[in-house]
Amino acid sequence: MASIDSGGGHGGKKSVDQEIPLVPFIDLLFCCIMFLLATAVWNQLARISANQRTPGQAPSTDQPPPEERVKLILQVQNSGYVLASTAGDSVTIAKNGDTYDTSELVSKLQERKRLEPNRRDIIVAPEDGVRYEDVVQAMDLVVGEGFPEMSLSDGASLL
Repeated sequence: MASIDSGGGHGGKKSVDQEIPLVPFIDLLFCCIMFLLATAVWNQLARISANQRTPGQAPSTDQPPPEERVKLILQVQNSGYVLASTAGDSVTIAKNGDTYDTSELVSKLQERKRLEPNRRDIIVAPEDGVRYEDVVQAMDLVVGEGFPEMSLSDGASLL
């Protein structure tokens, strides 16, 4: 234990020395340090980065409008996946019973990546009623197959 010596206690005076309990203070300090380490920003190593497209975003007026590019869209529907583009091509990947056919989706994404090796963007558009786990699984597959600039949309006005 630590103590503070006030110099009193001689000449008939009462001693005013105090014992300070340092162990609980050090325990509190370690708890605070562990909390800060656990909630640090660099803790987000395994996160998925997704951009939310919101309607009504006004384009900036100082830059020329970007050229119209063909959008690649992965629709996650209750019946399976649909990999489509605004150019008009579409590939339907049906479910295997109650599970999504992720291996077929991976092969179609790889084929698309071979056709357009510089493409990094894709829009994932889940249908209403699709489970959250299935949407996240599709997002993981998309990012894992080389489309890191993934956006999430409702898909109502994409095609």
